[in-house]
Amino acid sequence: MFTPTDRDKKAFVERTRIERRRREQERAEKEKQAKQERAASTVQAWWRRHLRQQKALDASWAWWEEIYANRPYTEMNIDDCFRAIGFYCFLHRRSASVRSRGNSSGSGRLVSVCKLLMHKYRGIRNDVSQQQECFYYYYYALLVDARYCSAARQYLQEIICQCLARVCNTHKEELYLAGPELNLLLQYLNPKTYTIKQPLDTDHVLENSSNVLERTATQSILGDCLMPFNAREAFLMRVQKAAKLEKKKNPLMPDEAKLLKSIQLWLTTMVRIYLFPLEINRGSSDRLRRRAQLGCVCAAVLDIPLVTSMVNSMVIQHLENLVSVEDVLDLVKSDDDKLTESLQGNGYLFLMVNLIQLLRARSPVPVKTVVAVVNILGERARRYFSERQVSDYKHYHPLFKWSSATWGNGIELAVFERMLDHLEYLRSRAFMDLIFKDILEFDMKKYQRHMTHTVGKNDKLKTPSLFKTMHQESRTEYAALVEFSVDTEAIFAMYTTLCDMFPKYKMDIISRIAFTPRLIPQVWRAMNTFGPQGNMIIYLNAAKREDGDPDKEPLIKVLKIFCEASSLMFLTLDDTDIFEQEDPFTVQDLKDLSTFLNKFYFALLQHVNTPKQTSVVANMPSATNNSAVVMPASMRAFRAAHRVLLQIYDLDIRHPFCPPDHWLLVVDGSTIKSMSSSLLALFNPPPSSAEKNTKSTAFLDSFRQGDPVPLRILQLMPHTVPFRTRLTIFRDWIALDRAHVLRKGAIAIRIRRKHVLEDGLNGLGAIPDSAWKGTIRVTFINELGMEEAGIDHGGPFKDFVSLLVNDVFRPSMGLFSTTRSTNLSYPASTSSVHGDGHIRVFEFIGKVVGKAVYEGILLDVQFASFFLAKVLGRNVFLEELRELDEDIWRNLIFVKRYEGCVEDLGLYFATDEEAFGRVTTHELKYGGKNLPVTNENRVDYVYRMADYKLNQQIREQTQAFIRGFRAIIPEGWVKVFSPPELQRVISGEDKDFDVVDLRRHTEYQNGYFDQHPIIRSLWQIVEDFSSDEKRAFLKFVTSCPKPPLGGFSYLHPPFTIRMVTTDSDARQGSVEGLALVKTFFKVGSGSASKSGRLPTSSTCFNLLKLPVYTKKSVLREKLRYAIFSNAGFELS
Repeated sequence: MFTPTDRDKKAFVERTRIERRRREQERAEKEKQAKQERAASTVQAWWRRHLRQQKALDASWAWWEEIYANRPYTEMNIDDCFRAIGFYCFLHRRSASVRSRGNSSGSGRLVSVCKLLMHKYRGIRNDVSQQQECFYYYYYALLVDARYCSAARQYLQEIICQCLARVCNTHKEELYLAGPELNLLLQYLNPKTYTIKQPLDTDHVLENSSNVLERTATQSILGDCLMPFNAREAFLMRVQKAAKLEKKKNPLMPDEAKLLKSIQLWLTTMVRIYLFPLEINRGSSDRLRRRAQLGCVCAAVLDIPLVTSMVNSMVIQHLENLVSVEDVLDLVKSDDDKLTESLQGNGYLFLMVNLIQLLRARSPVPVKTVVAVVNILGERARRYFSERQVSDYKHYHPLFKWSSATWGNGIELAVFERMLDHLEYLRSRAFMDLIFKDILEFDMKKYQRHMTHTVGKNDKLKTPSLFKTMHQESRTEYAALVEFSVDTEAIFAMYTTLCDMFPKYKMDIISRIAFTPRLIPQVWRAMNTFGPQGNMIIYLNAAKREDGDPDKEPLIKVLKIFCEASSLMFLTLDDTDIFEQEDPFTVQDLKDLSTFLNKFYFALLQHVNTPKQTSVVANMPSATNNSAVVMPASMRAFRAAHRVLLQIYDLDIRHPFCPPDHWLLVVDGSTIKSMSSSLLALFNPPPSSAEKNTKSTAFLDSFRQGDPVPLRILQLMPHTVPFRTRLTIFRDWIALDRAHVLRKGAIAIRIRRKHVLEDGLNGLGAIPDSAWKGTIRVTFINELGMEEAGIDHGGPFKDFVSLLVNDVFRPSMGLFSTTRSTNLSYPASTSSVHGDGHIRVFEFIGKVVGKAVYEGILLDVQFASFFLAKVLGRNVFLEELRELDEDIWRNLIFVKRYEGCVEDLGLYFATDEEAFGRVTTHELKYGGKNLPVTNENRVDYVYRMADYKLNQQIREQTQAFIRGFRAIIPEGWVKVFSPPELQRVISGEDKDFDVVDLRRHTEYQNGYFDQHPIIRSLWQIVEDFSSDEKRAFLKFVTSCPKPPLGGFSYLHPPFTIRMVTTDSDARQGSVEGLALVKTFFKVGSGSASKSGRLPTSSTCFNLLKLPVYTKKSVLREKLRYAIFSNAGFELS
């Protein structure tokens, strides 16, 4: 068959394969075509059948309309009505499956059916004597007739469901507001209408017909039709439309007014309809059914925003009579799954607002119920909202930003704004006067006998056993106290919930609480009675909980709001309020409050972080900034308590009223107490004997080992640690930082003594911040342009800093001003006289001061306390203005306390300032020059003026100085000090130095030693100096009149006395050879010593060059003359 060649065989196989593929393709094509033909035939058959059905349906509808819809009702009887409605329901069900062209008139047919159902039909019946009687029947008669009841009930259910769907349509173009459908619902959903006077046929009437009608109304109609129906979207659409119309500022057009009235009428009718289930079961013993009906009202009506403000007042009154707010709260607290799923976040919120509106209508307002509504519903609503888009909070919300609720998030903002207007009642003065009445009338003395003695630091908390020992009268009073504490907690829990839900209004809520007369001190007194022992013990116990969660204390929210309000209130108080009028707190109250807050927040600092958090702190050995401090959640929750604590502490600094060591909780000294004994024992039971023998780690050691607790204490409560300990840690930070600084060689600059600022700024202004922490070598240039002789081992830089400080802080320089009475320095508001670069100068000065602190160089400059407070990152307010300008402060206090009409003073929210012969007006707020100061806004004016003078006027200069200072000394380092303490760090101790300490740390050169006759005479003279002379002596030899912190062991380089000859002609006054021997034995010319050279100094090296005077009187005279005339500076 094949030739011997493989090529022919392969060609045959290929042709066969191609032919087979072609046949398969033809077969597949034929099958596909056949399938398409069958499908086309099926579609055509279906379409023909559909057209026939539609045509038949249209013909049926036409017949129905001709026979029943267009037929006069007077010509029909009840049987005709039954058949008409039966045919309608049958055709309507068919229309649901067949899209009839006649569906466009479906609403018209429903209207006809509604009219049929509401019409009464005439019937004739023979009586016993065979006389004909005329009766009128409603559709209800069919419901109790055995022949019709089942079908009649089914037809009625269908019609009512269709009417509900029609009445509650959500088509914006065809918004249903009124019509026969709504009238039908109002009639047939009311169980009271289900009555008949005469049955159709007594032979076919059902037994207990009244009960049958009642079951039909309550179960078949209300239970199966109304209660399952969800009308929420219909309500929401109409409420939003009405809210937009009511929000319009201009008067509504006639059409708009008519639309608004129609919407309100629709809402009123629908609310009335949804009350029928509750109305018929009022007083029923079936609790389960009533709870279900109450849940339906909550989910269908009361969770609609603004519904109670848009519905007719008579219906609202009827709603109040039927719906018990207490029952609603019980239902919500049961956490019914169906209700929870239905309400969600927005539903709880709207339900809360509507219930509050209902309670407001009562007289008097039941404030406890209002509080319960907010606490129960507000807390549940809050869980559904978040300010951040995380995990389940995926839906945008116009009010809360993000929501986990599945409905209500798209409601227009106008509705939420109206809702917030309703909630404003909760922070109104009228409501607060009601809700705080019991607190304001609280009498602490009445309950003091129920509290044990004040628990001291080492007292063990005792288990309460009051009820076992009290008499019946005491028990009653104590029970009243417990009830009072619970009610107080509920009130403040309500405001906590509102603050958490609406952060925008938190300040307004807190301010209204804070400035309710006498409220805050009364709350403080009340809190001192809470718990079996009182005296704030329950709060101290909460702070030391092992789980680190003080929020588990039931009464903790009272403390939180108290601290928030107190923090705001203290901002408005001045020294006259506190120390003269003792209003609102007495001085003793402030002492007690500070003692409690000091211990309370100190206990919060002991809470342990997670291991990960602890490692973050441990890996920051230098603790250079606040980011190194990891805050437990409990500390973040009590920021306000920390603010109040620091406010009282700052007050005590400014105007001391607390006893010595009042604030200390860590013991300092050469024998520093252990952490367990000095920090933790304040809040823990006394240790056992075994624990006492256990060696614990000291505060400094714990800190250096990376324990986060000491670091938190230093950053947040440094006042509890003695200044000496903090200074040691501060120096440790600098030493550790210095060890980590990458050395890249010294920075060399050349300075002309008469151009220190200019040359310093040019030489150091452009170097990076890290270079400032390295070595800076200074070479001074004399007037001839030659370098001054000497070797710089750091001394010339110190001299450069001293010269620069003396130069820039002179008021005549125009960079810094001084306070009038105390001569303290702060940035000048007129510094712009130095040109556009004056801000850069302040940053440079800040770096120089920071470098001086970094190197331990004391500066002879005193800063204003309000300026140092801002360097520490603290806020300054009215009382700090007294230091800046007492006249302005007195004027503002006068305005604040003025008893007449403030407008008579002619003040505006603006201030005029004259600078360089030019008057400039600065507005304290937008449009302030046209806004007069009144009795209502004068407090705002006072604090805006103080803010302008203290902060805004020199804001750029201050920020630049702080920016420069923190480039060298991080904020976290200096925050361990108070403003006066920072001043001590910068310029040393403000006291006479210890001569013995200076002598102990003095070095000698060129033959002097401690027991040299001249040296002994020198120390005797210095010891006898007056305070001013001692300061002048110290300034003469070190350039600063104050001793270093911690003593002269911290003076670098150490104080040195070098022997020089009295011969003014000798080379550099040096002492060599025979002169050295003569000076030792004080051999020489008395006249030479009297007329010879004066003592000189090299402040850059802390060096005193003391000639050998033969008499003590000459030494005293020469030394006193030298230190007061600044004679003879030399560079060694």
